[in-house]
Amino acid sequence: MDILTVGLAGIVALILILIISALPLYFAVKILGGDASVFKVLIVNLIVGIIGIAVNSHLIAFLLLIFVYKMMFRLSWISAFLAWVLQFVIAALLVALAIILGLGIAIV
Repeated sequence: MDILTVGLAGIVALILILIISALPLYFAVKILGGDASVFKVLIVNLIVGIIGIAVNSHLIAFLLLIFVYKMMFRLSWISAFLAWVLQFVIAALLVALAIILGLGIAIV
């Protein structure tokens, strides 16, 4: 296998991981009636990640996260908070389903 093939496979894997990790938030926002697309969720995850790195206060970072959810997905404050909670519930359910179906990733 040459370096170009390995690099391309790495880029494809990274894109798939980013999309899969965005699905719980996407589903949470859709359930709550927000305006979401997979691309918008990816952008929001990037913004929230930058906020998490840039802000030292957990409370301020959390409030900014809820504000970003509110503005980007056109949600109320309560719905933005519920989207934050629901994304973890959905992620847990997806992980449980993957385990039940035997879709775990083996670490060598």
